[in-house]
Amino acid sequence: MQRWREFAISWITAVFFALQSISAPQSPARVDLAAPCNAFACDLYSRLSKQPGNLIISPVSIAVALAMTCEGARGETAREMASVLNISEDAESLHAYYGALAKGLSASSTSGSEIISANALFAQSGYPFLKPFQERLRDTYNATFNEVDMAQAAATRKRINDWVSEMTHNKILDIIPPSIPGRDTRLILVNAVWFKAAWAMPFDKASTTNFPFRLNSGETVPVPMMAKIDNFRYAKDKLMQVLELPYSSNQFSMMIFLPKGNTNFALVERSLNPVRIEQWRRKCEKQEVSIGIPRFKAGSQFDLIPALKERGMNLAFTEAADFSGITPKKPFFILNVLHKACIDVDEAGTEAAASTAVAMDLGIPELFLADHPFLFLISDNRTGTILFIGRVTDPSTSSN
Repeated sequence: MQRWREFAISWITAVFFALQSISAPQSPARVDLAAPCNAFACDLYSRLSKQPGNLIISPVSIAVALAMTCEGARGETAREMASVLNISEDAESLHAYYGALAKGLSASSTSGSEIISANALFAQSGYPFLKPFQERLRDTYNATFNEVDMAQAAATRKRINDWVSEMTHNKILDIIPPSIPGRDTRLILVNAVWFKAAWAMPFDKASTTNFPFRLNSGETVPVPMMAKIDNFRYAKDKLMQVLELPYSSNQFSMMIFLPKGNTNFALVERSLNPVRIEQWRRKCEKQEVSIGIPRFKAGSQFDLIPALKERGMNLAFTEAADFSGITPKKPFFILNVLHKACIDVDEAGTEAAASTAVAMDLGIPELFLADHPFLFLISDNRTGTILFIGRVTDPSTSSN
């Protein structure tokens, strides 16, 4: 029995789409592989970051759920969705990319790092869903097709929530609220991702002590600060320090972006984009660093429709939507897009990154003390794809 408590992340995109039907009288190089999803990640994060407090999303989970829905879109509806997902080529390119991403996640578990990526459709029994749509999602995204009776709303909601809970090891509960499914709901697509891994270099719990964390308001709160001196990939400039923390499998890593001194946090946050992230990743070199990272938990949930509309995805949410690749019935459109995510970081873990080591600063450890708000992301080191992105503004609070 391993004595350390493993770090667990889970997020679901319970990116859930309730596709609504109303009857007529009723109204392949690393950077290249990562580029579309990472651009989506940074853009969506910038829109959602307007809300206060800690924040966490799984952009890869949201993108896969949108890509599955896009399989049934046609015409301008499909073009808008593909543009939001940063695929300007044809539908085949979109599904080849995001399908490979979804299957790649499912096959990513290694010793020390576990990941579950699952997709499911919950469809109204007897409704005319097209076979090619079902088969494409099964073959490209490993999505299971489940028939339900939407009129039995409580039973359907429980079935979906139970599936999500099982896929995320009980980390995401009740993603589907009591108001769903509604009278006209015909299809709900769900994507769930659960991740669990140990640090390559775990922190000693005996070294964790309470330490003041400075909030953006200038006030301080006491937080349990984990401490360690070791060789890590690290870089800095006049405005920011960047630290890469590897997980035990060397397949994943967490990067922490810590503004220096009185640097405006919002300015640093707005500057985060795929190009800068990759530049920082390449700039990081291995050296001895004395680090202090707060133990923290965070949770977020969103209705993503406003952010997606800002991105230019509009038709899919109206009765003018063209989802004729799913069913010949019209109107048929997206009613809800819900996302929920949570993270728990402690002395035991997260993921692992393979890195190059270079000793610097003449043997005096560089100090990386995350005692004020910071940004973080978790990525797949094989492709550079951002799996998870967020911020910690107050580690003394948590929500799931």
